[in-house]
Amino acid sequence: MMKRLFLLIAIMASQLSLCPAQVKYVPEYVIEGTTGQQIVYDPAGTLLENDTNIKCVLYIMRNYWWEAVDVPVSQQEGKWIGRFDVPKDAVLLCAKMTAGGKTDWGWPATYATFVLDKNKQNKEGARMGWALLRTPDSGLNLPDMMDDPKAEPLAGETQLMWFNNEFSQFPQAQPHEFDYLVKTLQRVKPGEKKEQLRQNMKSYVDDKSLKLTDQQWSDLYDIAQRTLADSALALRIKEREKKAYPDGIISRDEELLRIQNLFGSVKTREADDPTAAQAQKDFQKFLKRFPSDKFWDVHSFHTDLFYSKIFRAVIYDRIMRADDYSNLATYIHDIPFDEMVATHWHVVEIPFTNQQITPEKALPYSEMLINEILNRPRNTHAMQIVSPDEWHDYVVKKFSMALYAHARVLNANGRKNDAMKFMEMVYPYYSKTAEYANLYVGLLNGLGRQSEVIPYIKQCVPEDATTQEMLDLLKADYLKNNPGGDFDQYLASLKNAEQIEKDRAKALSELIDLPVTLYTLDRMGGGQVDLASKKGKIVFLDFWATWCAPCKASMPGGQMTVNRWKDNKDVEFYFVDTQETKANYRELAEAFIKSKEYTFTVLFDNGEVGKQDKLYKSMANVLHTSGIPLKVILDRKGHIRWMGSGYHGSPTQMADEISYILEYLVNEK
Repeated sequence: MMKRLFLLIAIMASQLSLCPAQVKYVPEYVIEGTTGQQIVYDPAGTLLENDTNIKCVLYIMRNYWWEAVDVPVSQQEGKWIGRFDVPKDAVLLCAKMTAGGKTDWGWPATYATFVLDKNKQNKEGARMGWALLRTPDSGLNLPDMMDDPKAEPLAGETQLMWFNNEFSQFPQAQPHEFDYLVKTLQRVKPGEKKEQLRQNMKSYVDDKSLKLTDQQWSDLYDIAQRTLADSALALRIKEREKKAYPDGIISRDEELLRIQNLFGSVKTREADDPTAAQAQKDFQKFLKRFPSDKFWDVHSFHTDLFYSKIFRAVIYDRIMRADDYSNLATYIHDIPFDEMVATHWHVVEIPFTNQQITPEKALPYSEMLINEILNRPRNTHAMQIVSPDEWHDYVVKKFSMALYAHARVLNANGRKNDAMKFMEMVYPYYSKTAEYANLYVGLLNGLGRQSEVIPYIKQCVPEDATTQEMLDLLKADYLKNNPGGDFDQYLASLKNAEQIEKDRAKALSELIDLPVTLYTLDRMGGGQVDLASKKGKIVFLDFWATWCAPCKASMPGGQMTVNRWKDNKDVEFYFVDTQETKANYRELAEAFIKSKEYTFTVLFDNGEVGKQDKLYKSMANVLHTSGIPLKVILDRKGHIRWMGSGYHGSPTQMADEISYILEYLVNEK
């Protein structure tokens, strides 16, 4: 079978010494099947030297993949000792030690260990695993290992040397490890050795006794198609795979692509569109023939590209056509785990945030998805590479956006205790954002935890994670304890003076000077405003639309800025409703502004519905930008002096940034 052994570089017989001269971790190697194998970790001289609650996660490579287990360790005479059983099919181990949010991977050597067979020889796959363990984006990395500041990636030629050593001892391993080999070559020597790869693959197809897994044949097929662009070879591989696996990956990919294209060919939005209905039926048949639990760990070009997307089509299509959420319940256990964030985003968070569905309607769907996220069995390699003890924290971090959105939905339904549970769950990831902080303060008050409110707000002020409501609470508390005191001075004292100066300098560095054409616009509530006649004034313009969620999210910061400057007659603020597409956009805009009790002046951009963007285009053409929210400040000559695009989540930060520019322009001679 292996007459055409693919030698990459000259064989090197030297063996690896995994431990540094000053041994911090043992064992250096283990024997397969050993029970009660001891681990000894000496933290002296490491970043965990003074920690008293060290934990050990042991990664075990078996069947060309890693899985993680927790190994309990206890302190004995300054060292941390634990025991574990070595699986008979293990080929390589790698440990990490953690404590207090810090991780010691043992760089530069790492705490890696070869698993030897009964004759104390390396096992098949070990050298390849060792080569790819320290290679970014290799497909056999460990979570966060290569992100460690002390990480030392393996040089490309060294990677190939380890592959060569692997195949010199285990020539029969090459077809099983071929996909990793090709990806390594593409990283290290892109475009080279294609003819050798082709000849090796032909030898695999010609070898009638060769037995590969469905995934391995599929990998070879993708290599032939996409790396070698050899359609004839790809066809031979496909025939071989389909004969061995008639309901395997390649047949599944073909059907997946057909259904995806069927959804793409739908022409109408009607609830009973026949093509959409056929696509839905075909997908039901697809899952019966190719059940999810048989293909959780499958990777192929079409699977990686389309499988998650097709769930979006299947679920969202019915929601948009007929307000029918039944497919969410039908396929909840089939949706790929990584797709859950996007599913919650589209089904719950976007429509809830945009008030397209009521909190009551959003709640059951949000609960369904969150329950699946928190309780999905760890049934894939990607899930098993996280240790059981670390799993909960991993899920909370990975799905923090969905969990936070769920807290908002719970709060809107009056379930404050449940909302607080999820708020505290995601606290490490959102506590320094204004939106989160505002809701958190509201829940503290609502749950009778008022004593925590002011200390938390004080903690948020230096982070620019406050809202007007929070500042009002802080001001009331300050004046209660300091009647007649200067709250503005007190507030400034809570901030970081050095950071304020950096932020001011950054804002002023963005000053520009561009002439622009201005127009007369209708004012909400009646009348008109001629912006061209405002020369002599500093004018702030905020371009927004009723359909633009970031625009509306930034408005509390806009209102905060208006409140700060309301007594200054040299500055005027206008919020320009633009790019609207609905005929009744003015009524929608007025209803929204009224519902939020905003007091600033709203203008309507010029033009017909669908082209209502004359002033916006005038600005965008000069600024060479596109998209809203867009904020512009005009000086006394009517020139654009500053622009800001997007919204970054902090109303106080936004108000500060705008105020730095306004202060400069008001005092400019």
